[in-house]
Amino acid sequence: MAKRHRSQVGDLRTLFLRLEELVLANSGQDEFEEIFKLVIAKLFDELHNSMPALCSPSSPSATYAHVTTLLRKAEVRWPGILPSLPEPGLTPEHLAVCIAELAQHRVSGESLETFDEFFEFLVARTAKGNKGQYFTPRHVVEMCVRLIDPGPDDVIADPACGSGGFLIHALQHVRRKLHNDHQRVAQYAAKSLWGFDLDDRAVRIARAMMVIAGDGSTNLFRLNSLVTPNRKVSLLPAEASLTIEDAVRPALKGEEFFDVILTNPPFAGEIRESDLLELYDNSRGKVRVERDVMFLERCINLLKPGGRMAIVLPHNKLSSTYFQDLRSWVMRRCALIGVVSLGRNIFMPHTQQKTGVVLLRKKLKVSDIVTSPVFLAVSEKDGKDTRGNHVIRSTASSDSPLWDRLDHDLEEIVLKFRAA
Repeated sequence: MAKRHRSQVGDLRTLFLRLEELVLANSGQDEFEEIFKLVIAKLFDELHNSMPALCSPSSPSATYAHVTTLLRKAEVRWPGILPSLPEPGLTPEHLAVCIAELAQHRVSGESLETFDEFFEFLVARTAKGNKGQYFTPRHVVEMCVRLIDPGPDDVIADPACGSGGFLIHALQHVRRKLHNDHQRVAQYAAKSLWGFDLDDRAVRIARAMMVIAGDGSTNLFRLNSLVTPNRKVSLLPAEASLTIEDAVRPALKGEEFFDVILTNPPFAGEIRESDLLELYDNSRGKVRVERDVMFLERCINLLKPGGRMAIVLPHNKLSSTYFQDLRSWVMRRCALIGVVSLGRNIFMPHTQQKTGVVLLRKKLKVSDIVTSPVFLAVSEKDGKDTRGNHVIRSTASSDSPLWDRLDHDLEEIVLKFRAA
C-alpha cells in the first residue's frame, strides 16, 4: 500500500503532495488543473480579502460557492491565468476535503522558489509520459542572468518562456538594482519584460509566477514564436498566426525590439512545414530542420544591434561539423562573448543531453570585425546527481536561496567571467 503524505503546517511541499493525493482520489479530473485552481483561489483570497473565506471549515456547498467566486474574481484581476468562466471540477464534497487541507496554510507568504518547485513537480507528475516539458534548472537560469547582467534600461524577452524562469530571475536581478522600489519595479516589469510560448499551460504558470513575484504583468503571450511578420504560412489557424512583433509593437517601437534575450529553446522536435522553413536563412530549401536552429536565428533577429543574449543549446550546435554553416551564420551577425559547457546531469531526470550556454552580442553592422577575447568555461559541479536530485552543500542553510544551497560551481564561473 502506498504511503500517505501528511500535510505539515508551514511546509507547502507536503501540502502540494497531499493535494495531489486528494485530487487523484476518485475525482476523475485533471489533477494539474484542479490543484492549480485551488492554489490560485487561495492566493487571491489571501491577497484581496481582509477576512479570507477559505481559512475555516464550511459546508461543502458554501465552500464550492466561495471557491467559484474567488476563481472568477481572480480571472478578472489576473487575466489569462485561468480558463474562461473558471469553476472547480470537483464535487462540493470532494472540494471541501481539499480546502480543509489548504486552509491550514498561508500560501501568499511563500517564496518564489517554493512555488517554482511546486509547479515543476506538478507538471512532471501530470505529463503522463510526454517528452519535452520540463523547467530549466534555476541555478542555470540564475547563472545566465548574472552573466548577462540586465539593468533597468534593458528590455528583456524569452521567446520560449515556458514557466517564466528567466523572466522571474531577471526581474529579481533588476529589482535589486532598483533597491526594491516597488513602484519602479512594477513599471519596469510592465514595460520591459516579455515572454512568449506556444504551450498554454506553461504560459498560465508563467503568469501565475509573475503574480506571486508581485508584478502581475500581462506581457506573456501564447503564440508560435517562430512565425514571423513576413510569413507566407497558409496552414496556420488564425489564432496561431499572432507574431511576437504583433504583440510587442503597440508598446515598443522599431523592428528590433529587445536589448536582452534569455532563453532555453526546446531541444526536441523538427520543423517540417515548408511554409515555416522558407522564413529562415538556415532552413530555406531544406525539408526539415531541428527546432532550436530556427529559434537561434529568430532570437538574433529580434535583438537590437548591440543587444546581448544567453541561450542554452545542445552541444552538437556548438561542435558538430554538421552545424558549421549555422555557426558561421551566427558569427557574421554576432560577437561571441563566451561559452559555458554544462554537465550531463543538469537536465536530469529528464535527459542527459549535453548542453552549453552561449553568450552573444549582436553586431551593430554585419560588416563589423570583432577581435575581443572569448570567455570559455566548463562546469564540473552540476548541483545534481545522476538521478536529477539536488546535491546540497553540507554547510548550506535551509533558509538560503537554492543558488546558495546547491553544490555547483556556477558562482565561480560568474566571478571569473566578471574578472576577465
